[in-house]
Amino acid sequence: MLVPIILISGSKLIKIIPKIFVNFALILNRNRIYHNMGKKQMSRKDFFAKAFTGIAGISLLSEHLSVFSSSDVQLRSIGKTGIMVSPICFGAPRTNEESLLKYALDKGLNFIDTGQSYGNGNNERLVGSATTGMRKKVVIQTKIRMDENELPSKGKGKKGAEEIRKVLSAKLETSLKSLNTDYIDVLLIHDANNENLLFHSETMNFFAEMKKSGIIKAHGFSTHNDKMNLPERNNSEAFYDVIMVPFNFKGSFVHSLTGNYSEWNQEKLISILTAAGNKGIGVIAMKTCSGGKYSPSPDIEPSYKESVLWVLKHKFISSAAIAMANFEQVDEHTGWLKA
Repeated sequence: MLVPIILISGSKLIKIIPKIFVNFALILNRNRIYHNMGKKQMSRKDFFAKAFTGIAGISLLSEHLSVFSSSDVQLRSIGKTGIMVSPICFGAPRTNEESLLKYALDKGLNFIDTGQSYGNGNNERLVGSATTGMRKKVVIQTKIRMDENELPSKGKGKKGAEEIRKVLSAKLETSLKSLNTDYIDVLLIHDANNENLLFHSETMNFFAEMKKSGIIKAHGFSTHNDKMNLPERNNSEAFYDVIMVPFNFKGSFVHSLTGNYSEWNQEKLISILTAAGNKGIGVIAMKTCSGGKYSPSPDIEPSYKESVLWVLKHKFISSAAIAMANFEQVDEHTGWLKA
């Protein structure tokens, strides 16, 4: 049997591989090798050794050379922070597989979204483990909650300010430990809904101090669109660097876990986010695929790719967060990034 020949020079690949072999090899070997990588860090030498095992190995090597050429993905700045990220943000909450995270990074993504409340902290620990040894190459965004039931004084008076600082300090310390890092790129208040607490002087002082010290590089909040007063207030205050809100072509979504339906005034939201972008505030979109598949014209088949492209065409969007649960979804959402 004639074996296809591959010549490799640096990161360039000259290949002659029948497509049927490539697809067959990927099905057989991709999950197996990345599963092993999740259990034990695989060296570049070991990866090449495994990749050259037979026809399947040869095709696997060609598939994963992206780990050495992810710079082809055009990065975007998160507002005026100067933090450069891939247009697609890997939403980590739906996975507990370290190998999937590594695969997404190999495919060109450099931006990961997680949160302290996901999996009782296990999601942050997963991200921390997956990014060990490559921390400076990855942008990590995590979220901490500031619930009213943790603040008996509701932020009132000196005691209220002390409670806010104590809660935020403890949660930041927990996230740093879980993520196995000494800094966080983007720290958000998770699901903000109380305007008084979000814009409390002690809350803002805390974030400003943490940013000045270098423990965080940027700060902000995530919220849902029934709380448009929060991004509007931030447009006025111009304090928080980043906001994370639901945004998709449909202007609504059904939560995949709770089944709750949510919709918003699309025209008003776009106006608010446009103003945010003009002020240099970074906008991270979530629920980007929760509106379903989209088609920009009758001659184009509806797809999630088109749904994401609809989001990204808006200049105020820094990145579109997509929760990915398997390798196929990573392929679907990264296959066109370098096209």
